[in-house]
Amino acid sequence: MIINLPYGETNLEIDVPEENLLCVLRTKERPKVDDEEEAILESLKDPIGTPPLVDLVDRGDEVTVVVDDNTRACPDDVLLPPLLDEIARGGVEEEDVKILIAYGLHPHLDEEGQIDLLGEEIVKEYRVINHDPKETVRLGTSSRGVPIEVNRHVVESDFNISTGFIEPHLFAGFSGGRKSIMPGVSSREAIYGNHGFKFIDDPKSIPGCYGENPVYLDSLEHSKAADLNFILNVLLNQEKEITKVVSGDPVKAHLEGVGLVKEETFMEVDNNADIVVTTNNGAPLDLDLYQTVKGIYHASLVAREGGVIISASECGDGVGPDSFEDLHRSSSSPQEIIETIEREEPLGVQWQNQILAELQKHHKILLKCEVDDEILKDMMLEPVDTLEEGLELAFEEVGKDADILVMPEGPMVIPNVRCGRE
Repeated sequence: MIINLPYGETNLEIDVPEENLLCVLRTKERPKVDDEEEAILESLKDPIGTPPLVDLVDRGDEVTVVVDDNTRACPDDVLLPPLLDEIARGGVEEEDVKILIAYGLHPHLDEEGQIDLLGEEIVKEYRVINHDPKETVRLGTSSRGVPIEVNRHVVESDFNISTGFIEPHLFAGFSGGRKSIMPGVSSREAIYGNHGFKFIDDPKSIPGCYGENPVYLDSLEHSKAADLNFILNVLLNQEKEITKVVSGDPVKAHLEGVGLVKEETFMEVDNNADIVVTTNNGAPLDLDLYQTVKGIYHASLVAREGGVIISASECGDGVGPDSFEDLHRSSSSPQEIIETIEREEPLGVQWQNQILAELQKHHKILLKCEVDDEILKDMMLEPVDTLEEGLELAFEEVGKDADILVMPEGPMVIPNVRCGRE
């Protein structure tokens, strides 16, 4: 059976023998809204848990709108025009609106990158600010002992709004909502606390879990302390089209969106597979190896112990953060990486090293990407030139009668086999 897999802006094909194919896991299809602008405006005028946005802001208010960076598929170029129009209808002057890009610890975009992200008109007419983890204000400490330190523009604003895209997240349950604040516009120290070894190691820090997830619950405290007043979040289909808009109260609106995402992404599977073929859902999420860990992690949820994971992820921007590459390449085994993080944290982007190393303890990982083969080998990954080569190597590892499961959308699907889900 020939199956198409997203790979950057294109697709790859893999031919899986029918006799080996266990199943193909895809998200449930949801049609796009008929009119995106109308759907956004309707949501803003009838939000969840709050009065209409136009009634929440007033002339003289300083308003900060927090938006995702380029590692997320959130269509801010579509969301911002109607959102900014509603803010203006409430009486807020253009010069009193700031648009803050929530990078967390990701690298900044230049003006051209901002235009690609937000649209030229927005960048030219509004003050667009790159979040700097050093420009934060201390607001206290969370109940889990994590410092709450948030970008000063948010703290100094009269009203804070965040946009976002709700999808499964490998250790925070789901994206969107409070994640715009933590880690989006938080300090380095705060992010290390929320993404620390013990939080990531917690069995509830998994995709789809939020009620008992320490990463999620801690980030909620950060968003409340920062006075995140209102969110505008969307759900997207495989074509990156808006299927649903939720806005209003940062917790209530987000959870309504999460409920819809759960319906689309939770998939019941009877058996673990010997081989799982996955992706990172194409651009923009498969821009580097750092992000690619997400799709590999989701595949691990349905791969048997000792099974093989084959990932197709373009990684056109390379490995990602230098610290991510350096920690893996300087270590002799996955266990050494985990012990180093536990002993020496904070280290670089340790959470992604920790997750990848844990996966490497249990699965052989083959990768079709554009990263140099020697780098992949140094990171204890096995490069393949084609997916056909990957299948042949996987068969050699686990046998020609292996059960194969394919996840074309990678991190968008949460298979429910070995882990309970809320």
